[in-house]
Amino acid sequence: MAEELGQAAAPATYEYAAIRADRDLESLYRDTYVNFGWTVEGYGQALPSTGMVNLKLKRPRHLKNRPEVVQLQRKAEQALAEIAALEKSKTTSAFTTSVGIGIVGCAFLAGSVFAIEAGRWGLSIPLGGIGLIGWLAGYLVFGRIRASRTATVTPQIDHQYDIVYEASEEAAHLLA
Repeated sequence: MAEELGQAAAPATYEYAAIRADRDLESLYRDTYVNFGWTVEGYGQALPSTGMVNLKLKRPRHLKNRPEVVQLQRKAEQALAEIAALEKSKTTSAFTTSVGIGIVGCAFLAGSVFAIEAGRWGLSIPLGGIGLIGWLAGYLVFGRIRASRTATVTPQIDHQYDIVYEASEEAAHLLA
């Protein structure tokens, strides 16, 4: 109507954000931010080796119930960060432990080589065997620790998902 009268319509003002998310959690981030009034405008550059993706977001600056929506968004962002950290923790402790055991195995293999150089074949064979067992143990320990850690953190991850969903539902209700 304003344009019919020769008046310019009020310009829409937007706020913009760039979010860096783990590629595996990208869908969760996209769905969550849509519930807070954001529109995904595109992708920013991300290093392929990091497994991260940058999402460019845009939403109208004038939202009804804006303070409540922003507070719920912060709550969801904290839960999303916790989910990402818990997902990474599944493999981090397993990797660290298995690498440590593998390094000890390498030390025994190095001792075996030094024993050969010193002409002590009788000592070299057991040291080499222990070193190879250390390598194998590192591999096997990784799987067991990861499975154990996954069983431990899965309920915590599910709880964080519940927080994200509840905050998203409340925000979508406030924006409707």
